[in-house]
Amino acid sequence: MIENGITTVEISESTMQTKMAKRFLILILAIGVSACVTISGTSDEEALTLAGATRLNPEQVKAHLTGKTEEWDHGGAYYMEDGQLRVIWRKVFSDGSWEVADDGTLCYQVPRWEERCHFYMNHDDQIVVLEDGRNLGPRQLHDGDKLAALGRYNSSLNRQR
Repeated sequence: MIENGITTVEISESTMQTKMAKRFLILILAIGVSACVTISGTSDEEALTLAGATRLNPEQVKAHLTGKTEEWDHGGAYYMEDGQLRVIWRKVFSDGSWEVADDGTLCYQVPRWEERCHFYMNHDDQIVVLEDGRNLGPRQLHDGDKLAALGRYNSSLNRQR
């Protein structure tokens, strides 16, 4: 309708209610998605616990790792009984140390690296790694020092202390 040179649009009450209902639905969906992201982003440990997983205690962590090589995506670590650690990361060897806290958290220190900490959970007889709130899944373990035998590395090169 045009009145005094101004165009006005008439919107029926049902159209207005429909638009408001759609906006309300979008708002509710956005809040719901946000809540899901928050819950899933902070709670891998809680989700695993609800699924029956248990956190390894210090003795279990030491038994799980001592004398073994833990394989990572781009390297690995060999955990010695005396708390010493040998690592290889992107074909560079380094030495460091490791310790397990009273709550079962494993921390390791390697020169020129920031200290790294993570913990382990037993989920259906599979040991998984949690670091920075994320479930990294299981890591392959090998008996003994197998850093050079991971296949991608040459132990006679790139040794750092």
